[in-house]
Amino acid sequence: MGHRRRKACQEKTEAIEKAKADAFRLLRYRPRSEWELLARLKAKGWDDSVAREVVARLKSVGLIDDRQMAEAFVQSALSDTQPHSRFEVQYKLRSLGIPDEIVGEVLSVWTDEVECQMAERYIKRRLVGIPNPNQRDIQRAFRAAMQKGFELSAIRSAIRSFGDPQEVE
Repeated sequence: MGHRRRKACQEKTEAIEKAKADAFRLLRYRPRSEWELLARLKAKGWDDSVAREVVARLKSVGLIDDRQMAEAFVQSALSDTQPHSRFEVQYKLRSLGIPDEIVGEVLSVWTDEVECQMAERYIKRRLVGIPNPNQRDIQRAFRAAMQKGFELSAIRSAIRSFGDPQEVE
């Protein structure tokens, strides 16, 4: 009976080492959230207990940190050449399995002023190829910004700063 238990223990240890190698490969490409790494390991066929053990070990040594990953994601979105809305970033963080309290904390740097700047950049990008945008062009940009998730007040502010004082609906 002792032999079987020892063999099962060796097999689990080997499985954990192999799953850890898979986890390292996944982390080499980009940081992952705890939830995301757990889901990816399970998708690769690893048993739930093995996947949880690997994630716990990596978390204990600091290789998985949801807060750090979320902060890096927000900073990347802020410095990206493509403008992002607060809603879009919040949605992406939640889809990566970041807990709501962490999402709220890391998005505290995304002020209303930042949202207005992003909306302005987005609308300018939508209208960049149009030399003299008319009301229809501006309405299209307005609707596109709404679909992207920008706040209404930020979009209106951006359109006013673009030079069209009329309200767009």
